Amino acid sequence: MKDDGHRIAAYIAKTVPTTVGLKVAAMLTGMKSGFAAAINELVPIEQSIQGICNDDGDVPTIRYPYYLNFGRELWARKNAGIDGPGLVGFAIPLAAKYVSLGYDTVVITKIALDVFGIVIP
Repeated sequence: MKDDGHRIAAYIAKTVPTTVGLKVAAMLTGMKSGFAAAINELVPIEQSIQGICNDDGDVPTIRYPYYLNFGRELWARKNAGIDGPGLVGFAIPLAAKYVSLGYDTVVITKIALDVFGIVIP
């Protein structure tokens, strides 16, 4: 078993700025393309949610981020591969959480249906 001196030396060696820089540089291309793919998918969803909030007329602008967050939580699960009954099973209690926090049931169910195709009973 390594003693504390060896462990500290190994940690210092792997955190040398040049070593870290090389590791990050090697991952940078994949990180950029993954970010671009996620943003290309997420922006139209957020624009749709903003349109739903605008069309409702009763949603104060200060509450838009919470409705966007509801959509982001659904998108994150869908992006992680959860779909069908699993996504519906996640969406129903998530919608109930947002409604219990005081957000409009009609807007929440409209976001779920129009943007994600999920029917919230």
